Amino acid sequence: MKIQLQQLADRFRQSPNRLKIAVVLGAAGMLMIMLSELVPESKDKPEKAMPQTETTDSDDFRKRTERELKELLEQIEGVGECEVMISLESSTEYIYAENISRFTEDNADRRSEKLDEDIVITENGGTRQPLIRKVIDPQIGGVVIVCEGGGDISINERVQKAVSTALNISSTRVCVEAKCR
Repeated sequence: MKIQLQQLADRFRQSPNRLKIAVVLGAAGMLMIMLSELVPESKDKPEKAMPQTETTDSDDFRKRTERELKELLEQIEGVGECEVMISLESSTEYIYAENISRFTEDNADRRSEKLDEDIVITENGGTRQPLIRKVIDPQIGGVVIVCEGGGDISINERVQKAVSTALNISSTRVCVEAKCR
């Protein structure tokens, strides 16, 4: 194989058309690169997705809040059995602890300031993780409640008031409907 490549290289060096051959090979290479952009990527590659912990935390928050709200509403007189669905506007947000260093340099004609921010990393059981300073729960977009007493206007108002107070959202984001019998 090595000998065949050597013979091919020698023939190329001795060819009077070597410049034309080099240009054609270069153009073919560029064409192959451009065409590779049009070919769809293989499905074997993992898709880029939201970090699993963020999705899980948001889902856990939503399910926990739905369960607690259901238990609360079923204790209100006249509501009866109910189902609760919450939609979220955002996901769980993490604020990480940072080391902030500020450097000031004075020259004769100007002053420059450099700000250096590094996230604090902790090691726990052999795994390195960023230190979380604060976790912000997702924002609630709306709530739908389907309950046995949903056909009564006074019960609807009390349910809307209870939900908007408990979740600190506008009563316009709360929908109360009667349950099918």
